[in-house]
Amino acid sequence: MDNQSIGSMNRQFVIKTLLVLTVALGMTTFLSACTRSAEHKITGVGDRAPEIRLQSVDGKTVSLADYRGKVVLVHFWATWCPPCVEEIPTLERFSQQVLGADIEVLAISVDESADALKTFLDKNKLHFPVLRDPGGKAAGSYGTTKFPETYVVGRDGMVRYKVIGPMDWSLRTNVEIIRALL
Repeated sequence: MDNQSIGSMNRQFVIKTLLVLTVALGMTTFLSACTRSAEHKITGVGDRAPEIRLQSVDGKTVSLADYRGKVVLVHFWATWCPPCVEEIPTLERFSQQVLGADIEVLAISVDESADALKTFLDKNKLHFPVLRDPGGKAAGSYGTTKFPETYVVGRDGMVRYKVIGPMDWSLRTNVEIIRALL
């Protein structure tokens, strides 16, 4: 065999291998999506927000129902998630901008480690409740698998906005959008 034939066989092998891997990855993604949707409905705009009942970092039991009649940002995040860590200060500024309005932020950490969360909170003084969801049960009830993810729940308990990924909550336009729900 000459070098050209060997090179052609190598290219064919690489192409076939990539094709098999692509099909396998596609099947894995498809099966994962089917399994996730069977276990948890993905909450979207217009859906009733699933109830949440979790412990805050200071040991209080907090429920989403406690905030009925207010607009609530239900924010799923983690300290190990760089975009989440960058976004949290904008939520803090947002919470200060809407202070006194019927708008609340509930930051729900999916961190497994209480120590990592405590260390983060010691460095970043937040003025809104931080709840612990180490098993991800509350996040799962919303269908949340990627972080950060935020649901803006109206006074009536219905999801009015959903944001997947980080955003600057303290921008005037974003504050005005949330205030309009009042």
